[in-house]
Order: sequence, then structure tokens, then C-alpha cells
Amino acid sequence: MSKVIKLGRDGVGLNALEKCSVVPPEAILSGFADELGDVHFESPDKAVVIGTWQSTPYAEMLSYPDGNEYSVILSGKVAITNPDGSVETFSAGESYVLPAGVEVRFEVLETMRKVYVLYTAPAAK
Repeated sequence: MSKVIKLGRDGVGLNALEKCSVVPPEAILSGFADELGDVHFESPDKAVVIGTWQSTPYAEMLSYPDGNEYSVILSGKVAITNPDGSVETFSAGESYVLPAGVEVRFEVLETMRKVYVLYTAPAAK
């Protein structure tokens, strides 16, 4: 049975955030990503994933070759460097979209928590 999934202002839903490791070690440029997270929803085809993620300061090269990410920052601060070298900084209450195929420098400046939506188009049949 499906029902509404409530998330608090802190991004916590039905479960507390738990230790996780989604940042590939080979992508890290500096620092150490001490991560917490929880997946709140995943579609049956795994094309849509919604969750909360938190990390301590670190920097990585980030790309989603086949997916898109929409995120709302709940706390902390992140700087995202575009391929053209321009830098966008996001803090609590701000959102960003990373379109499929873009590669960016993703740098958590202050321990950051976000709610994210990942969309990956299902493979063509």
C-alpha cells in the first residue's frame, strides 16, 4: 500500500539518516566525505530516486552521464564549478539542477545536507 512520505524540515523521513558512502574515492580531489543519507523513494524501474544526503567538507569531480539531479540545500554550503570555470554557491533554501552529461567540481564548503531527486532515463529497449 502506498501512502504519502513526510519529510521534516531537516530532510529526515521515515528513517534516520545512516552512514553511507556514495562518493567514489577516485573522484575526491580534497578532504574526506563523511556521509549520511537515506533513500525515501525509488521507482520500480529505478529511474527516479529521492533521498536526503549529508556530507562534511570535501571536493570531487561529479558527473551524471545519463541522469539529472535536482537538489534543495537544507543546511551548509556547496560551491559548484561549471565547465566554463564559473562558480555557483548554494546555501540553505537554495536549489540547483545538474543536467545529464555535465561534469562539475562539487565542493562542500560547510557540512551540507540536501534533499535530492535523481532521474535516470531507463535504457532503451
